[in-house]
Amino acid sequence: MKPSMHLSATLMACLLAAVPPFLADAASAQGSRQTAPAPLRVTGFDVEQVDRLEPGVDLNFTVWGTAGATVLVQIDGGRRTVQLAETTPGRYQGSYTVSRQDRIGPESRVHANLRRDNRVATAVLGEALQAGWPSQAAAAQAPAIQSVAVSREPGRVEALRYTVRGTPGGQASVQLQGSQSRNIVLDEVRPGEYSGTYVLPQGAWVDTEQPLVAQLRVGNNTVRSTMANAYERVNVSSRRGPPPCPDCAVVQSVNAVTVDGDGRVLGTVAGGVLGAVVGSQFGKGDGRTAAGVAGAVGGALLGREIQKRNSQRTQYEVLVRMNDGTQRTVVYADPPPFRNGDAVRVVGDALERR
Repeated sequence: MKPSMHLSATLMACLLAAVPPFLADAASAQGSRQTAPAPLRVTGFDVEQVDRLEPGVDLNFTVWGTAGATVLVQIDGGRRTVQLAETTPGRYQGSYTVSRQDRIGPESRVHANLRRDNRVATAVLGEALQAGWPSQAAAAQAPAIQSVAVSREPGRVEALRYTVRGTPGGQASVQLQGSQSRNIVLDEVRPGEYSGTYVLPQGAWVDTEQPLVAQLRVGNNTVRSTMANAYERVNVSSRRGPPPCPDCAVVQSVNAVTVDGDGRVLGTVAGGVLGAVVGSQFGKGDGRTAAGVAGAVGGALLGREIQKRNSQRTQYEVLVRMNDGTQRTVVYADPPPFRNGDAVRVVGDALERR
């Protein structure tokens, strides 16, 4: 038995050696295709726009994409890179607090890098950091959007394909309204044509009564286009949006401010008063008269300034963003029980949690 077994093994080795190389290469290529990793993607990139960029303001970012990755956000002019936390699979959130050393402007470009297994996917934020930007002069030179369309993906359940056509070489996105409001980043599949597919999670719905808003950014210029009745011929799970809540808001920041007896910041008031007092001692006319007037006026103003300083206090200003996008400030005499991101309702001159 042993000799025959040895002969069989030798014969098998010969047969394997006789396999043509091109067949071996094909088998190897097929195995490689089967084990190729899924591509990384950034499918959404959002920022909560602020009313004004200044030290102490928080920039809150959200990135959607491949789950189980590391996401870093870099702002042009910023001195730090912020890492976002994966709050739910494929959703990453984090904040960047603007410091005095930063040189961040309303149109600073923001990059998101999604990294996993030594592979990286990159996206550029398609909106300005500051609300109301860009200016009218910049908008006049903005790129153009020719058309916006939405359709169902053939053969896929609850899959929507968005297509934007316009200026080539940019970053395009659409705003999805519904149970999961978000920006969907589109890929430039050919020059000037941007396209992307979004699969609705189970139970999710689209607010088909809301217009579809598309955005295209080329360089530092951005243009938006609104399409009403975009879902009119699209069979998709839809529902009316939640009832409007004009008093609902989200806390943007809580700041402690020192004010004088008139409710103004002490530094500004003191500088103005002292400048007026010193300035009154110089000028045309009789020096003794001027000095006498300056002494009387200066004494009264300085006395009033001392009184203001003695009545100085700290108040707390809570900046909130309303549902309609506007911002309001609610003032408290004592530290309020709110922090950034809290959902509140504006009731008179106060806030309530909701």
